Amino acid sequence: MKALLYEYKISRLAFARFAGLFSLRGYLTKLGPIRLKELPKPEIKANDWVVINTKLCGICGSDHKQVFLDGNRDNPMTALISWPQILGHEAVGFIDKAGSKSNLKVGERVVLNPWISCLPRKIEPPCSACQIGKNTLCRNFNKGILTSGIHTGNSSDATGGFAEYFPAHESMAIPIPDDITWDQAILSDPFSVAFHSVLKAQPHPGSICAIYGCGNLGLLTILILKHLFEDIQVLAIARFPHQAEMARLFGADLVIESSPPKNLIEKIADYVQCDIYYIKKKKPWLIEGVDFLFDTVASPETLETGLRIVKARKKDYGSNKLISGAIIVTGVSSPKKYEWTPWYFKEINVIGSNAFAIEEFAGNHRHSYYYYFEFLQEGLPDPTPMITHKFPLEEYKKAFVTVRSQKRYKSIKVAFSYNNAEEVKYP
Repeated sequence: MKALLYEYKISRLAFARFAGLFSLRGYLTKLGPIRLKELPKPEIKANDWVVINTKLCGICGSDHKQVFLDGNRDNPMTALISWPQILGHEAVGFIDKAGSKSNLKVGERVVLNPWISCLPRKIEPPCSACQIGKNTLCRNFNKGILTSGIHTGNSSDATGGFAEYFPAHESMAIPIPDDITWDQAILSDPFSVAFHSVLKAQPHPGSICAIYGCGNLGLLTILILKHLFEDIQVLAIARFPHQAEMARLFGADLVIESSPPKNLIEKIADYVQCDIYYIKKKKPWLIEGVDFLFDTVASPETLETGLRIVKARKKDYGSNKLISGAIIVTGVSSPKKYEWTPWYFKEINVIGSNAFAIEEFAGNHRHSYYYYFEFLQEGLPDPTPMITHKFPLEEYKKAFVTVRSQKRYKSIKVAFSYNNAEEVKYP
């Protein structure tokens, strides 16, 4: 099968880093860490595992950040992953082969639930997090029958969707309803990430929420807040005009350009009609401001600006529920010093939001993908206009450059598309 192999070798990383100084394609040289190879088709790991024939696989922000060598080599997360890797965890496809104890059938359409926690690793009893369905907080990501890895694509055993075939435990292959399209299905993962973050905040009717960043997660957060929650005002902070246009399509009440931060802060103050505090006319800050901020970028600039625009923390004393003063972080960027004084002064809650799992919503307790399918079936606006580009795997260099050059190509969600999934004749 054709696959994009990622090898973590100092010589390859160094060559890509040097070549990348001259162009984005320099990071994608054959002498770098990622290249297209012909590899053996994956085998079933155990009798309750399957092999999936990939139809589509979205390129996640974490994928392209790894390809373009963002981040630090001493990132603590590297203790929980292994190489070589085949990236890609936003994948959908057909069941190509099923183990003898799997309940899935060859030819069935499925979407990947990528977490390789206790159950896929054959660990009994499961850890405390897995017992309550919080697989993203599993305590055994480096144990069991698989090599270290948090999710499909960052374990050398659980290879991902940047290949024509990939393996999965049956619990990781969720059947796609007949009335859900392939394009809708590959957004299950990023939709669920955004949904999980909104549930962290639980905004109340009348809340003013700002969304920092109008890429995949930001746009889906807008969609969720405007169509699944009652009477929420959404301010979208966009970097590029095509993102701003999509934010309006998804329901944003106001779209604000992200740069310069001073203008952004002033526009939010004008919207919520609150006082502005200036420091020599440079970066001002607010004590009032928005109730909740969903930071899908989490760069030093967005974190600093976020602390300046979020309202001071306030709780409802009857329910003890937070009703303002929180930043929910779903993005990941390289660390750097920034001014964080407003954090302690306004007693702002900064809440990490990690992926998705079993969620509590409207009296139900189930995996986030099932909510997503149901929302679509009940009339949630179709999010697939955000899928702007598809490429065959052979054009991976063009695909990654398109993801990275958002302004030039007006890209949002970019995906790999596989013809082989159409060519195989399933029952």
